[in-house]
Amino acid sequence: MQTAEEACAQLEDELLFCEDCRLYFRDSCPQHGTPMFILDTPVPENVPSRALLSLPEGLVVKDRPQGGLGVWSTLPVIPRGCIFGPYEGDILTDKNDCTVYSWAVRENGSYFYIDASDDTKSNWMRYVACASNEEEHNLTVFQFRGKIYYRACQVIPVGSEILVWIAEEYARTLGLKLGEHFKYEFGEKELLMKLFQDLQLKPPENLPNHAGSHGQYHCGALMQKPGYTANNLGHLSSPFPLLEGTQNLVSLGRAQSRYWTFFGFQGDAYGRIIDKTKIICKLCGVRLSYSGNTTNLRQHLIYKHRREYNELVGNGHGVAAATPDAKKNADALSRDMAARAVAMPPVGRTTKAIADFIVRDLMPVEIVEGEGFTQMLSALDPNYKIPAASFLAHTILQEMQIQAKLKVIEFVKGLQHCSVSVDLWKHSNSLSYLTVTVHYVDNAFEFKNKVLSSRAISEDLTTESVKAALTDIANEWGIRDSTSYAVGLNSTDLKLAASKVGWKSLPCVGHVLKTCVESVLLHPSILSVLNHCRKLVAAIFSSPSLAEELSSCEPFLKVHLKMFLRDGTKWYSIYSLLQSMVDHEKFLGGLGEKLNEQNVCLQKEDWGVVQDLVDILKPLAIATSTFTKDHFTSLSLVKPVITSLVYKHLAPNDWDSELAREIKKTVHEDLNLRYSDKEVNQILNLACALDPRFRGLDFLSQADRVETLHLLKLEASQLAKSQQGEGIQSSPEPSNPGPPSKKTKQDSGIEFLLGDLCNVRNYSANSVSQQAEQEIASFQTSEASSLCQDPLQWWKTHHTQYPLLARAARKLLAIPATSVPTSWIFTDAGVTVHRKRSALTPEHVDMLIFLNGNHNLV
Repeated sequence: MQTAEEACAQLEDELLFCEDCRLYFRDSCPQHGTPMFILDTPVPENVPSRALLSLPEGLVVKDRPQGGLGVWSTLPVIPRGCIFGPYEGDILTDKNDCTVYSWAVRENGSYFYIDASDDTKSNWMRYVACASNEEEHNLTVFQFRGKIYYRACQVIPVGSEILVWIAEEYARTLGLKLGEHFKYEFGEKELLMKLFQDLQLKPPENLPNHAGSHGQYHCGALMQKPGYTANNLGHLSSPFPLLEGTQNLVSLGRAQSRYWTFFGFQGDAYGRIIDKTKIICKLCGVRLSYSGNTTNLRQHLIYKHRREYNELVGNGHGVAAATPDAKKNADALSRDMAARAVAMPPVGRTTKAIADFIVRDLMPVEIVEGEGFTQMLSALDPNYKIPAASFLAHTILQEMQIQAKLKVIEFVKGLQHCSVSVDLWKHSNSLSYLTVTVHYVDNAFEFKNKVLSSRAISEDLTTESVKAALTDIANEWGIRDSTSYAVGLNSTDLKLAASKVGWKSLPCVGHVLKTCVESVLLHPSILSVLNHCRKLVAAIFSSPSLAEELSSCEPFLKVHLKMFLRDGTKWYSIYSLLQSMVDHEKFLGGLGEKLNEQNVCLQKEDWGVVQDLVDILKPLAIATSTFTKDHFTSLSLVKPVITSLVYKHLAPNDWDSELAREIKKTVHEDLNLRYSDKEVNQILNLACALDPRFRGLDFLSQADRVETLHLLKLEASQLAKSQQGEGIQSSPEPSNPGPPSKKTKQDSGIEFLLGDLCNVRNYSANSVSQQAEQEIASFQTSEASSLCQDPLQWWKTHHTQYPLLARAARKLLAIPATSVPTSWIFTDAGVTVHRKRSALTPEHVDMLIFLNGNHNLV
């Protein structure tokens, strides 16, 4: 039999509440008519960031002082009684699956949950924060016809954050009997969730998998609704649109910076500052940390209020001299990232540690659902409940990605010159990815790089598909115009695609050296001898007595031989293994003679081939170790290394065997082919000319040296002219001076006679070129640096001595020599990274590779 409480609950589920009359009604209030339902922006299900895209017109998502983001109103006013909803998400019937994005719904004495963890199925209401106390809330959550809605319980003025409160109505619907004074802070919704655990859940019969939406009015309709006019948002004394009420904020008495125009402290009734650690923006109301300087103030204005900042400092073109299109794209991405951020409660230490583990070790998110991982966490903390993989991906990791992207945007959107590296890698048999990383040298002459995006490429790799991916990434991050060079694989498609985007493609020296070594190892004579070596080593380890003798006499040789069997002929490690065998030729020969098997021992001619191979691989191995020595290897190292290989270390000698001559010729031709492009060579030479270690260009012919110095002068002059106001400015000659204008001051006699013939210009186009030439001459003749000198550290010390060349150095020395970190090419680290990337779920590839590459920003 139905109880009175249940009958009342069912009745309330069919009724709405009028905030003005304070009475319940069905369908329409007798005094105030039909309530206004705000319609979400229509977005199909399973669309990425669907929750954010569903945000109604007139509502925006912004940073909250408490962390994360919340929802603000930009409408003149939201009237009391206005209804938002319904709250959308997945239907849950297991209380253990509930998250902080879940609301309980009562139906026929039982309960189920609507969970908005998945932002591809939920709507914008998941981002609305809960009020920390009853006084500050302006929305009330309630249940109506089996769905969850938010109702404006007071008039919400423009610029206000909308905050939801549970209050008595929803508590009574659920039978929680919390009372009208129930209070909790945002981030403590877990408290309510614990109360949910005691609810009797409804079986999943006749329940949809997803809670959908409907509505009657667009939020923008409030703009035209009679009786609701826009308030005056600005101060009469200010030319800027400051929020109403911010005139009461207290300024710092000693403040001198102009940034204080937009900031102030909260004060008491006597105008005294209440908290000097928190400062409030008069444009948006956000609270910022204040530590005695204006760094946070300036960054907030640049990031959040660029137009007002530009007007304040008198620069209508922005802070950085980025191109308008690049700045527009970067700002748009910044706004999109800010809008996608989730206003989530503070993450516990264990959950944060799990997220960091997934990011730093590039693990699949699904690892948290593995039996072993679950047992390990259970042993470490029996009371800890591991979050679901979907929750981690769509909340914790997504928030980390958004916050990191906002930081990367700030780094890259003002770049004047940068380069990119393009990593084209295979995920599976039918799916490849293209990952782009941006590289630049900052004002302090520190090398920086940021992983940007990874895009899926179809199986039929074409120039157009690569171009589309590069263009998409470049436009998304606003770096298309500021990028001149792209370092990548030596494929024709990538070169053509980069060219169509407007970038010059440069070969990755790591892949060039890899190709050379692999071509050597594939020579028929080399393959035959290596197979013979492998048989000998296998036979030694198959004999217990010989293996014991090897362990006792030559333990290090044993390690190398085991690596030889295990790794085969890895191009980056084969040299050290073969060198160890050559060093122990007599010992291995003695072991071979003790074997009973025939045709196992290496003959004299076999050892001759191994020695030839070691001699050829040695300079190539040293070249690879040279590139891996430093954290960053600039393009300036490529030309000297390649030149030394071709014309010195791999040049044919009179004492070379026929095989050695043939292999050296093959390597020589391969290297020349890879660097046959004239424009590529010019860029390599320019980078060398700016490297203090190679400034003399001794490895170039006289003609190439003269051409390089001429190109360097043009490059330095062009950079100076393109950066007006930062250094020497050019004043081009007028093409048609026209009749002389009336002078306000009488010319002297010599000015009258010779003024037109000897017109003096302090900084003409010629003077820029002349200064560039003088700097080059001084730089070329100065004392040479050590080959171990870091070129960027040298420029950090001497950039004031050569201001024009320093600009060119920041541009050209920022170009990497390889398309990926050198350790990925020349060590086993690359195999590990490839295996980890291939194990990632495609939907998480971009997010996890971005976070892993920028983990220092998380």
